[in-house]
Amino acid sequence: MDHGRIVMHYLLQRLGRQIVLEQSNEPGKRQFLVEVEEIRDVLENETGTGSVEGISCDMSKIRELSMSKGAFERMCNLKYLRFYSGNVSLFEDMEYLPRLILLHWESYPRKSLPPTFQPERLVELHMPMSNLEKLWGGVQPLANLKKIDLGYSRKLIELPNLSGATNLETMTLTRCNSLVNVPSSISKLHKLKKLTTSWCINLQVIPTNINLASLEEVDMSDCSRLSSFPDISNNIKKLNITNTKIKDVPLSVVGRWLCLELLFIGSKSLKRLRYVPESVKKLDLRNSDIKRLPDCVLSLPHLVDLIVESCTKLESIPGLTPSLESLNANECVSLKRVCCPFHNPIKVLTFYNCVKLDEETRRGIIRQRVVSYTCLPGKKVPAEFTHKASGNSITIPLASVGEGTFSASSRFKACLLLSPIKDYRVLTITCNLRSKEGVQLNSINNIARLPIDISPRSVSEHLFIFDGDLFDEQNRGHEVDVTMNEILFEFSCWYNDDKIIECGVQLLTEEAETSKNNKMDNFEAES
Repeated sequence: MDHGRIVMHYLLQRLGRQIVLEQSNEPGKRQFLVEVEEIRDVLENETGTGSVEGISCDMSKIRELSMSKGAFERMCNLKYLRFYSGNVSLFEDMEYLPRLILLHWESYPRKSLPPTFQPERLVELHMPMSNLEKLWGGVQPLANLKKIDLGYSRKLIELPNLSGATNLETMTLTRCNSLVNVPSSISKLHKLKKLTTSWCINLQVIPTNINLASLEEVDMSDCSRLSSFPDISNNIKKLNITNTKIKDVPLSVVGRWLCLELLFIGSKSLKRLRYVPESVKKLDLRNSDIKRLPDCVLSLPHLVDLIVESCTKLESIPGLTPSLESLNANECVSLKRVCCPFHNPIKVLTFYNCVKLDEETRRGIIRQRVVSYTCLPGKKVPAEFTHKASGNSITIPLASVGEGTFSASSRFKACLLLSPIKDYRVLTITCNLRSKEGVQLNSINNIARLPIDISPRSVSEHLFIFDGDLFDEQNRGHEVDVTMNEILFEFSCWYNDDKIIECGVQLLTEEAETSKNNKMDNFEAES
């Protein structure tokens, strides 16, 4: 199974195709058609028969396919029809196929489905990138329909009355640029689980004061003219309304949402935030005009992931909830103060382009226990990284560990000084550890996602800090080679090691880790 679908092994596919080929020498008399040239021959010459139950045509393999009205007329048992990519020409409305269960037609050329359209058996309707202006007129029997995908149908003006689609589970309308409203008939869709209208740039009206108990996921991001908050379900788990005209989260609506876990609401329109449900685990406020984080965010008991990226007016981040595991404050160009350290070891801390961070905040961030990595502006490797070298490699004598205990479970902390990064959205840092004899001891990869819109005028050098084990799991159970007296650390930065100006390493023995933890506890107590 893959995403709820049965995936067939390649050899079984080949066997199935061979069995179908042996059904008849004439393609129009076989059960399934998948070869493009055979499909074109059958449709253009109208040689299909009642034997055909499925057609799957990859149009990228041919330039064009032209069909007449009667192309499917004799295929009375056709259940599955797929056209992927390419250009299909229909000079007039085709005869509709009443037994169709699945219709997947990318770039459907006509303005609507045929007047004879009878979808009573249809389960899935996928017509992305179509030329449709509407699907059909009137109310249709849609009791079996579970999925609708009309994404990127830029000319779609209206949706039909969907009150008969009582079993519909997902509806995707991404980038239907001409769509202005969602019909009130969706109030009848009591099994709808997911509604996506992202990038419908003219969408203004959605039904309100309805409760679709089954609806769990709503994505209305980048609906730039939408100003009304979606009051359509009390059981939503994920809501994305980023980059809309919505100015606040109304308590009167969201106060009833006890299941909301993911809330993406950041936009230039968001000036204040008075309420966030306590159930929220991930909160995305990127691009907002907020100057400070409200108490309703700071006190969220289950918050794990907080994104305030590109909140250019945000000046400080006070103490956050102990549950927090990840903080993305990239491009917060006015940010000066962050309350450090955090209560528990955090997975990721990113402050890319936060050039106004004060020295106390910088020290706290650098000292913070981080499971994965930290990124912040900096001009040099801090003094606590006792072994430093220019470039991307450094050899450390193990004798430098001193009186501490060196074992297979020993760890290290590394800091890289990176030159300004202007040309990558994903930063991949690799650390390879080798003995003097060239034996691979461990290899560590860190992948950092940078802001999509990087501002060249404010980009400076950055520090990239992470922890790791000296030995991988395979070698950790063995005794350490007592004759090994040095370790080579080699760092790389995604095909461009020149970006690493300087590197620093701090070896963490068991005694050093204990001492570090005690200092951190004292630091937290003082804070």
